[in-house]
Amino acid sequence: MRVLKILNNNYLLVEDENSREQIVMGKGLRFCNEAGKELKGGNIQKVFLLKDKKAVRDWEQMLENVPESYAEAIHLAISLADEAMPGTISEQVFITLFDHLVFALERLEKHVVLQNRLLWEVRQFYQKEFSLGMKMIHYLNQKLGVELPEEEAGNIAFHLVNAQTENPDMERTMLAVRMLKDISNIVCFTFPGKIKTDSIHYSRFVTHIQFFLQRVLEHKMLSGNDLAIFEQIVVQSPESYSCANKIGNYIKGSLEVDISREELLYLTIHISRIIM
Repeated sequence: MRVLKILNNNYLLVEDENSREQIVMGKGLRFCNEAGKELKGGNIQKVFLLKDKKAVRDWEQMLENVPESYAEAIHLAISLADEAMPGTISEQVFITLFDHLVFALERLEKHVVLQNRLLWEVRQFYQKEFSLGMKMIHYLNQKLGVELPEEEAGNIAFHLVNAQTENPDMERTMLAVRMLKDISNIVCFTFPGKIKTDSIHYSRFVTHIQFFLQRVLEHKMLSGNDLAIFEQIVVQSPESYSCANKIGNYIKGSLEVDISREELLYLTIHISRIIM
């Protein structure tokens, strides 16, 4: 690979043997490389293949006005997420998350705090992503001597949740978080005092609802024709089935989508487990 441009201490624009432009990421790469020469250094952490000239401009614009100390700290913070969630941090997610953290630090300098109105929901239903967001915020605060608030951990969690969907869409991710809270409330209000939110069954129920909403929003609901099993579950768990129907009505009212019988079946099964 030939180095085309040094973007900062840790990012190089390079060209491979097929003349394809790529971003190479690694700590201190600028100190052992020169533009126009072959790429050196074994500390390469990630390589992004760029689709077009716009992608090159996106990277250049993102890095050109960022203080070097910010760029290096953000790079290392995102590396924590990349190590914890292998394969999740794509080129676009990396750029979006990097850009978000730059603006978060700039807002902090100006004493501007944006409230995350879904912070409770993210902390409650996406604990892994929120915990990782807190880890990244703690790292940035220590590294840069700043005090990024907990709200930013919630914002990072949004990006990490969004990154795990087949077709990332931040607006749809935020809608899913709000709907997850509403569905949880439907179940808790239907069975007051019966739901143990610290149980393994409830944790599995939340995971099921996360994937259920992803399927609903992407129009990829489960479908099947096993009427016998469906009718058996309805007879065995009438209260759970009634609650699942409430969720179905909520989905219908919110999205104008009828959930499939297969999805209704699995909702009933998971609800029956958390009220045992």
